[in-house]
Amino acid sequence: MSVRKLLPIVLLLAAVSIRCSGSPNEPDGMVLVTQTTTTTTSTSTTTTATTTIPGVGGGAVSASPAGTGLASATVFTFRASPPTGGLPPFTIAWNFGDGEEGAGAVATHVYANTGTFTAVATATDSRGVSAQSSTTVSVRDVAGSWAVTFGAATGLQPQPMDLIQVQKAVTATINDTANSLGFASGTGSVGNPRSLAISATFRAGTPLAFAATYVGTIDATMSVWTGTVTGYPGCPCPFTATRHSFPGDFLPRR
Repeated sequence: MSVRKLLPIVLLLAAVSIRCSGSPNEPDGMVLVTQTTTTTTSTSTTTTATTTIPGVGGGAVSASPAGTGLASATVFTFRASPPTGGLPPFTIAWNFGDGEEGAGAVATHVYANTGTFTAVATATDSRGVSAQSSTTVSVRDVAGSWAVTFGAATGLQPQPMDLIQVQKAVTATINDTANSLGFASGTGSVGNPRSLAISATFRAGTPLAFAATYVGTIDATMSVWTGTVTGYPGCPCPFTATRHSFPGDFLPRR
């Protein structure tokens, strides 16, 4: 047999014996690639907290000195306890009830007028959520009629004194007929927290004019003034003055 006749037979056998094999589970000649993708979903919970200040009964807002303050003189110190809830940091703003404002957990204020005032503290957290708490203070001046009595050792009889206060300045008049000292007039001033000092010059009814000075403090009720007087023979002497009238109480004085 010639070579030409054998060649087609060899090529045919080679074509029959050659095969492409793929994945065992897939058709011949194919490769299967499997890719697994895992997706994780995250769930977030939003919690809304409210900024609150306990009520005044809980001591959240306080003022000192306690009791009634003296117009133009008493420095009130207001304190706000730390807010609860909310998202720090916090800011605290004050409205003192007389048109004036302040800031901070501790704030001070002097009232120029008499009256009853409500000081409001507003606490605001970092998101702008706010809450309020308040306290009330009372403010008076020293205007009115005072009955001055002295220690027994001085021999001085009770003495009337009329006072008028305008801002920190005080004017005084005395008509001391009981002690034969005659008429006196003078000036003085008020101070913090409730101090009162008066210097009065006696003229009529005495051979020579002389001055008596009364320096002391007023209690929380604004009714009792106690201190020491100088200028009378045998003094310094203790004195106590009791107010028995309150003209113009709680009316604005400028």
